[in-house]
Amino acid sequence: MTKAMLTASGTRLHYYRSASTGAFSTLIIFALCWAGVALGLTLTLSHGFVSLFTLEPVGSVNALLIGGGFAFLAGGIAGAIIAHCYNLAGRWFGD
Repeated sequence: MTKAMLTASGTRLHYYRSASTGAFSTLIIFALCWAGVALGLTLTLSHGFVSLFTLEPVGSVNALLIGGGFAFLAGGIAGAIIAHCYNLAGRWFGD
């Protein structure tokens, strides 16, 4: 019979996991908003979110490619900043 062993670990966030989570989630949200705009839905929020990341016409394929790349990059940077702030707060206030 095997025993499950639990080890205590710190409450630190890994930068690459947080960055990749932010990057992919922002890209998915961007793609969903772009799809809504491309299908002709007149949602102001979708237009606004797509416009955050590109200057191309909102429903165009160029907007998907360029905006998707910038959304991925911005989400990754935001995820890394969140992980850094979380880890810094853990050191400052204790785990």
